[in-house]
Amino acid sequence: MTGDDIRKARVELGRMWKARGGPLTAHELVRALGLSERHGTDHVYNMEKGKTAVSGTIEILLRVYPAGAVPSDDVEMFDPKRARAR
Repeated sequence: MTGDDIRKARVELGRMWKARGGPLTAHELVRALGLSERHGTDHVYNMEKGKTAVSGTIEILLRVYPAGAVPSDDVEMFDPKRARAR
């Protein structure tokens, strides 16, 4: 998985999860992936730049989320309407 794949996933997941369909921010992706909020955004940016390898776990999540899987509790922050529908 490349940096371009990470960026494409942010766009695709934003279309799926956000009310207005904009790309996920790095912070939103950090929450969806369950990364440390303290250093997670740096990790996302470094993966996008190719400075850090994409782990197998992150790669799997970025493949299953677009297929319809959702994080257990973080989708609420992306789309308030969806949270109310639960």
